[in-house]
Amino acid sequence: MYSFKWKFPILYLSSVGVANIGGWIYLLAINLMVLEITGSALAVATLYIIKPITQLLVGPWAGSIIDRVSTKHIMVYLDLFRAILIFFIPFSNSVFIIFTLVFFIQMAGAIFEPASFTYMTLLLPESIRHRFNAILSFVHSGAFVTGPLIAGILFMIGSLKEALFVNVFIFLLCAALALLLPKQMSSASHENSRITWLNIRNDWSLVVRFSKKAIPFFVLYMMFQMVMLLTAALDSMEVTFAKKILNLSNTAYGSLVTIAGIGFLTGAICTNVLVRFFPAKLLMSIGTLFVSIGYIIYSFSTTYLLASIGFFVLSFFLSISNTGFMTYIQSNIPTDMMGRISSIYEMLASFIQVITILLVGLASQWFSVKEVVIGCSTLMFTTALYLTLLSASKVRSKLA
Repeated sequence: MYSFKWKFPILYLSSVGVANIGGWIYLLAINLMVLEITGSALAVATLYIIKPITQLLVGPWAGSIIDRVSTKHIMVYLDLFRAILIFFIPFSNSVFIIFTLVFFIQMAGAIFEPASFTYMTLLLPESIRHRFNAILSFVHSGAFVTGPLIAGILFMIGSLKEALFVNVFIFLLCAALALLLPKQMSSASHENSRITWLNIRNDWSLVVRFSKKAIPFFVLYMMFQMVMLLTAALDSMEVTFAKKILNLSNTAYGSLVTIAGIGFLTGAICTNVLVRFFPAKLLMSIGTLFVSIGYIIYSFSTTYLLASIGFFVLSFFLSISNTGFMTYIQSNIPTDMMGRISSIYEMLASFIQVITILLVGLASQWFSVKEVVIGCSTLMFTTALYLTLLSASKVRSKLA
């Protein structure tokens, strides 16, 4: 009975693990390919702004589709679609064509993520979601370590184009694994399945009404997303900070990334124990607070030792906070509205992300890199502290 219950969750985890490794291969290969063709760091940086832009474009309507059709088939079709698009990248030397293909790949990914999350929530009984999310965190952490390693091996024994062909095979494998999963439909599938502008507008009204009724949940969700967006902004300045402020060599910087990977893995292992004793909201809030403390240590560091301690702390608790966050939103968003709510919320987060990246970019023109990093990490700590205090409030906890 136990093996039967975990058969499909394990299959889903396998698909996620393979996809994450493929994601690292794709990310590193496409970055290096664009850099080789253009020789421009700005062109590479532009790749990172494409994802939030695509989320802004698909967010208003993607959830309306996800909640009305089979999420399993959405996942299969999007994996096949991305495999086809990646297949054409090695044959192009035009930056415009590559960026166009990347744009549609990211657009497919922007639909895939809420669809996959919705499917996972429908697949799992509520009683095992916290344990499953802890294991999922471990899978993500493992991919964080093994993905770049496999990519590096592929780059050494072959070319960037050959690595992308391997990535095509990985997406095809993910599609095949998804085909083996059972079909899961939300209760919203019984609604009018035609996707019209009227349905989309009505879906927006449903999300707004839900948000008004669950204001504490909405605030906690956005506070957590704000912290994660600040981590992304700080990550964009990571190389510059390490090279120019800490004066680290490429090898030393690479070892910092390795330490972060070890932190993720260790945190994921500990999370598997912690989820048995602590509620999701506590893991999310305390984990987020210590992530910000890790960034504070990193931003004020003047030596490799302090920076490595900061990296380990932030990555260790990032695994814990992400697990708590996933379980918390699964427990508070109705499954029949999961796709619509998560898509629209992600769209709002993407809008904030674009603004944050622009503000950090402008700030780096007026202030030193160290001042910007310290400012962002301090803002992150303030936000995380507010999130923790809000979560600890008994009154708000009852309303959430």
